[in-house]
Amino acid sequence: MRTLKRILGILLIFFFGVFIGAAVTGAGAMQKLRETLMGGPEAVMDVVVKRLDRELKLDEEQKRKLLGIVDDARIKLRQSHEEIRPQVEATLREAEDRTRAILYPAQVKKFDDIIARSRAKWKVAATTPVPAVATPVPATPAPTGEAK
Repeated sequence: MRTLKRILGILLIFFFGVFIGAAVTGAGAMQKLRETLMGGPEAVMDVVVKRLDRELKLDEEQKRKLLGIVDDARIKLRQSHEEIRPQVEATLREAEDRTRAILYPAQVKKFDDIIARSRAKWKVAATTPVPAVATPVPATPAPTGEAK
C-alpha cells in the first residue's frame, strides 16, 4: 500500500508539472502572439522574414533582396492604412455606439473604461517607431587571402 501511494504521489507530481509547464508555455506563446499582432503589419512582417530565413536557409543576397521587398511592402501598407483609417475608425465608433445601446447603465462605464484602455494600447503601438529594415543584414566580409 505504501509503495502504491508513493507511485501515485510521483505520478501526481509529474502530471502537475506537465500541466503547469504547458500552461506557462501556452501563456508565453499567447503573449508573443499578442505583442506581434499589436505591433501591426511591421511586426508580423518581421516574424515572416525571420521564419523564411530560418526555414529556407536564405543566403546573404536573398536576405538583402527579401528585406528590400519587405520594406517596399511596409511603405505600401502604411499608405493603404492611412487611406482606410477614417473608414475603420467610423466602423469601430458605430460598433461601440451599438454595443453601448444594449448595455445596462452600470455596464456602460466599465465598457467605456475597456475602450479607453484599448485605445491607449493601440495608440502606443501606433506611435512606437519601427526600424526601417526588418532584420539587420550582416556586412559582407572583405576578401582576404591576398598577400602583398
